Amino acid sequence: MLYRRIMIFPVLAFLLMLTACTVFRSIESRSPEEMKKSELSKNDLWNQSKTLEKEKAVCQKQLADHEGVIAGMNIRLSDQQNEITRANQQISELNHSIDDLITKIKLNETGKKEDSPDWIHAASAQGWGTIMYAEDKTNIRAKRSVDSKLRGSLMPGQNVKADFLKDDWYAVFKVTETVRSEKKGIGYVHAPRLFKTPLPETGLEARKKGRVPAADKPAQETFSVVVKSIRHKVLPEGKEVLLVEFNRFYVPAVYNVEGDAPMIIMDVTRTSSMKKEWSDIHTDGTLIRKIWVSLIRTANILRIVMHMTPDKDYDIKPTFYTGEDSKVYALEVTGVTPKK
Repeated sequence: MLYRRIMIFPVLAFLLMLTACTVFRSIESRSPEEMKKSELSKNDLWNQSKTLEKEKAVCQKQLADHEGVIAGMNIRLSDQQNEITRANQQISELNHSIDDLITKIKLNETGKKEDSPDWIHAASAQGWGTIMYAEDKTNIRAKRSVDSKLRGSLMPGQNVKADFLKDDWYAVFKVTETVRSEKKGIGYVHAPRLFKTPLPETGLEARKKGRVPAADKPAQETFSVVVKSIRHKVLPEGKEVLLVEFNRFYVPAVYNVEGDAPMIIMDVTRTSSMKKEWSDIHTDGTLIRKIWVSLIRTANILRIVMHMTPDKDYDIKPTFYTGEDSKVYALEVTGVTPKK
């Protein structure tokens, strides 16, 4: 047994030596050229890897530059589109202005034509409506109510065709309108604000009747009104009234001013009436403290200012009384619940 173990060791040593010799021979069997090629291939691979990395960095930089150029082009394109949009808006506004100007010119020409006596006479002969005019600036409403939307206004002396009288309101039309349809109207005007336009007379016809032709009369005279008296009265139930007597039917403009010094103002246009005693009218009321009257000569307006008691609300009711010898406009004022 011991002998066998001793024999194994030499055999193992021999096998190890044989294996080592085989390995060394295989290494030594490689030529120097093959070994050099192996080393070169490693260096080439390393160099190629470095080159690819450099090319990759260059491509990424070029891509970033191109993206920056594209972004700049998009910004310039957006700016150009905005400029085009603004230019289109300006063109549209300019077109609207031109259209408005053309419309105003046409309306001006039409208005001059409508104001001519021949045109009024021809329009009145169309079989419907009545040619009427406003003595003072008058509102045109969308409905038969003072609370409805304002559609425009008539200037003093402006002619319109009036028809469809209902609830003291006329539907008014352009003098040139030929179709009798309420839908064709330009709005509604309170009937007391309109007056019939007389048909034109020739100079000979007017002189035969002892009148001067309308063309020979001053324009101011057509619209004049005379204020005959201004009075204040205290009524029962805490009411007060301002009475203004005119020489003919006339409806003045009334508006109010709120605040710490509230006022109710009445303007009588186209007049030169003024009396010294009207300048400061004292009252015995609790609503209207005092009344100041002044004549604005540059505009021919008689302004009646009622200074009201502060911290109150007021209900105003206008009424017109017509008698044989008197035409009185009454403005009734009633105090309402005090302001909170």
